[in-house]
Amino acid sequence: MTKTRRMLCLLLTFLLLPMLPASAQIAPDRTEQLYGLSLQLLGHIREGEEDKVLAMMDETTSAALKGQVPAIWQQVSQLGGEYLGEGVYRSIIQNGYETLEMTLRFANMTLVQRAVFDAQDRIIGLFFTPGAVTPPETMPDTVRETPLTVDAGTGYPLSGLMTTPKQGPMTAGLVLVQGSGPSDRDESVAANAPFRDLAWGLAQRGIAVLRYDKRTFTYGARIAQSPDAAKITAKEETVEDAVAALNLLKAQPALDGKPVFLLGHSLGGMLAAAIGHAGGDPAGYVLLGGTPRKLWELSAEQNLTMAQELEDGGDQKQAADIRAFVAAETEKGKRLADMTDEEALTTTVMGLSSWYLRDLEGVDAAQLHMADGKPLLALHGENDRQVSMTDYNLWQEQLKDHPDATFIAYPGLNHLFGAYQGEPVPFSQLVSVEYAQRTPIPEQVMNDIAGWIDSYAE
Repeated sequence: MTKTRRMLCLLLTFLLLPMLPASAQIAPDRTEQLYGLSLQLLGHIREGEEDKVLAMMDETTSAALKGQVPAIWQQVSQLGGEYLGEGVYRSIIQNGYETLEMTLRFANMTLVQRAVFDAQDRIIGLFFTPGAVTPPETMPDTVRETPLTVDAGTGYPLSGLMTTPKQGPMTAGLVLVQGSGPSDRDESVAANAPFRDLAWGLAQRGIAVLRYDKRTFTYGARIAQSPDAAKITAKEETVEDAVAALNLLKAQPALDGKPVFLLGHSLGGMLAAAIGHAGGDPAGYVLLGGTPRKLWELSAEQNLTMAQELEDGGDQKQAADIRAFVAAETEKGKRLADMTDEEALTTTVMGLSSWYLRDLEGVDAAQLHMADGKPLLALHGENDRQVSMTDYNLWQEQLKDHPDATFIAYPGLNHLFGAYQGEPVPFSQLVSVEYAQRTPIPEQVMNDIAGWIDSYAE
């Protein structure tokens, strides 16, 4: 069960240096040199050759990893399954350091290996995260991007981009809020970058879009080492920065007097109204693949989906183990609100922090939307297997008396709002197979969002 829990949480991160916003590209010949060094490093890690791995690093990093190298590949392969090889890679300069990001393809998922190099080609940072390097794409000539810093005043300033049309009027603004886990400003997942798609597409339709790196993405190591790490909640992970982003976009001169909306994807959709009530005060909400349910309930459903697939495939034992695990975790989930601080700090539910989940028990997403009554557009992909149509139907049921709610479901679209073309894959292979196919957000979705926003911007 340990392996299964790790696979479904998709939160595993080995982090020695925080991921910093990219500021420049590196020359092709230098990229190839760094790629060669990264492949060499990967080879030593796979073979468990600790001495050779540490010899490639500076003193601080080698000291931090001493005695741990053999366990790295063991944990990575337990998470990913059979190793299939390398994929897309790229080099960037981050805060003055050269970084090589390389996709590692496994049977169950893809991971990104990020190696950060100093001026002497020594590795000063190494980490692995779920996802894949997104293939480069060219920004449309009709839009421009302006760097902005989202700063909630908590000591975690975040780099962001405001995307606007080069010509023509701007009708409104829109802030994008990611789903669960560490995420960059593009919400990159395998071969896809849905927030980049949205920013470029909506800017061409006259909407100024602000997207930014998530706090746990940029400052993952610092947060993990903080004495208060165990007490992080959605407030620190998402809400504070989203409020700051909304206020930042409202303050842009080009948007003076124009409405600014909030778009939340997945967990961001669940938290949208909470962000509004916390001081963000958007003109309205766009929910993409969001849910009014609790996070642990979604995780339970996803585990049961995997159990059913295992059962259908003849693996009765592992399916039974997962069902037993879900039953036990569900009992804990039902009493989250009554947990003491000590229990919440020392236990998990569905592999997630009980402290974090207990805080979310106080977020009734549908009721918050009913309380503020602001315009709401809920969009859902009918092929979404992470947040199912059950959640879309719950939105409709719980918001049936909302004064201004619109609902649209899209046949054929998945959780990333992409149209996957291929044979259905097991739930455990969503990232490694389905999301590994580039599936840009369709024009119809862009048009629906822009048209809805424009109807309130006239």
